[in-house]
Amino acid sequence: MLCQSVFSHITHENLAVIELKEQIVHEHLAMLICYYTEEYSCERLRESFQTHFPGIPIHGSSSCRAIMTDKGYHSGPVIGVFAIYDSGSNAYGTGISHINTAECDITATMFYTLNMALKNADRIGEVPSLILLHATPGHEESIIKAIDEKFGTLVPIIGGSAADNQVEANWSIFTNQGTSKQGVSLTVFFSSQSIFTAFSAGHTPTELTGTVTKVRGREILEIDNLPASQVYRDWTKIHLDESERNQLIFDIATAYPLGRIAGQLYDYPYFILSHPVRETESQGIELFSSIEEGEQIFLMQGCKDQLISRAAKVINAAFWQKLEDSQKIGVINIFCAGPMIHLQQDIDRVLNQLMEELDDRPFICPFTFGEQGRFVGGENGHGNLMISSAIFHSPVGDKSYDNV
Repeated sequence: MLCQSVFSHITHENLAVIELKEQIVHEHLAMLICYYTEEYSCERLRESFQTHFPGIPIHGSSSCRAIMTDKGYHSGPVIGVFAIYDSGSNAYGTGISHINTAECDITATMFYTLNMALKNADRIGEVPSLILLHATPGHEESIIKAIDEKFGTLVPIIGGSAADNQVEANWSIFTNQGTSKQGVSLTVFFSSQSIFTAFSAGHTPTELTGTVTKVRGREILEIDNLPASQVYRDWTKIHLDESERNQLIFDIATAYPLGRIAGQLYDYPYFILSHPVRETESQGIELFSSIEEGEQIFLMQGCKDQLISRAAKVINAAFWQKLEDSQKIGVINIFCAGPMIHLQQDIDRVLNQLMEELDDRPFICPFTFGEQGRFVGGENGHGNLMISSAIFHSPVGDKSYDNV
C-alpha cells in the first residue's frame, strides 16, 4: 500500500482531471479522494473522474479557499487528489444521499448510504476499518449517531463538513454515485494496512463558564438566561485588547471558541469545540455545531503557537497508537477553515511541522466548516476548530510505503 498527492490549478474541470491523471501512474490504484475550492462544479468534476478513472471509487468535497498537501499550501482555484494504491485484501466503497428537508429521517438516510457504500465495496455485513465522512453543514451530530447505531460498535470516523470561501452555502460533495449541495457522502475503508486516527481541540478552557438555557436549532439564544451574544462579547472582552474588541464574532471565535467536556481520561477532561459564526437578530449566536439546553459551556482559548503546532501533534498522537514498529505511508488530515484563515501568514510553519512529523510522506488536507473524528476515549464526535487525522502505516521492512 502507498499514497500519493497531486494537484492542479487549471480551472476547466476536464482539463484539470487530465493533468491529474498524467501524474497518477502507479498500478493497483484503489481509491481517489478529491478536495477542491468552490470555483469548480462538482457535477463536471464527477463526470470527468468517471471518464478518466473508470471503475475507481472517488470521493470529493469542497474546501475553504485552499488545500494543503506535502507539496505545499495551494490557494484556490485548486483541485487536490489523494491517491491510495492497494493490493491484496482490500476494498473501498462510496455512497451519497441528499438531506433536503428538516423532516428528513437522518437514521434511515444514513443506513441507506452506508449500505450503498458497503455494497459498492462488496462487503455487505462487514465492519469497515475506517469511514471517511463529508457532509454539508447542518446534521453532523445526527449522522454520526446513525453510523454508530448501524454497526453497533464505534467504527473510527474521520471527516470534515464541506466548505466554501465566504460561508455562503457554495459548498458541495460528490462520489461515483452522484453529487449534492445539501447531503452526506462517505467512503468505507477495508484497507490492507493499519489505520489509526486522532481528534483534538488544541484549546484550553478559561475560567469563564455558563449554562445554555435556550437554543433554537444551532443557535444559542441564552446563556444563564441572558442574551447569548451579550454574554459571549462580555466574556471575550476580558481577554481581548482594545484594538480587538470591535471585531466580528467570527474573527474572535478562532482564538476564543465555546467548549464542552466531551469525556475524561485519567480524570482529566477533554473538550469538543463549537465555532460561533455570527450574531443573530434575536441576540443569539449561530454555530457550526449543535449545543443542547442545559449543557455547560466554557470560553476556550488558544494561542497562535498552539494553533500552529497542533496538526503535527495530532498526527503524532495517531501514529503512536500502534503496537508494532511501523513506517508511515500517508495521512488524511482535516483542518478547520477558521484557524487556517487566522494563521494565513504562518501557514508555512504549519506545513513545515507537518512535513517533519510525517518524514515527508504524502498527505492531503482540506479546510472544513466542521470536523469529525474519534476522541481519545473511543467515541466519535463532531466539533469545530478541531484537527482530525487518519494515518496509514505498514510494518518495518515493507517497502510498499515508498513514495510514488
